[in-house]
Amino acid sequence: MYLTDTNILILAIDGQEPEASFLRRAVKNNAVRLSVISVAEFLTGTGRVEQRAFEKLMLAFPPLIIDKDVARLAADYRKKSLKKTRVTLLDCLLAAQAKKHGLTLVTNNKADFPMRDILIMKP
Repeated sequence: MYLTDTNILILAIDGQEPEASFLRRAVKNNAVRLSVISVAEFLTGTGRVEQRAFEKLMLAFPPLIIDKDVARLAADYRKKSLKKTRVTLLDCLLAAQAKKHGLTLVTNNKADFPMRDILIMKP
């Protein structure tokens, strides 16, 4: 099961490879999960056509919410990152969702996720 970072969704819905093929396979295998974070980020920076495609994706795969367990884990990730590199709170929340739900985080920006207790991959 995969939790997709926003950069993957944007490129996939735009038809760029290898992201588009990855997302098609994940959808076909019912192995994709979305985050409310990616919903907010995606809908902020896309046009009407892309939004319609994304709305269909959200109907099939309702986004994971941020509950108190995710928030606490994200706070822990963020606190640890402040000692080294600055990881954004949004990325910490995404990583925390991946950890809580046992998902592999799929991103093109592995450097944004220095957490060692989650699986991370590029498509």
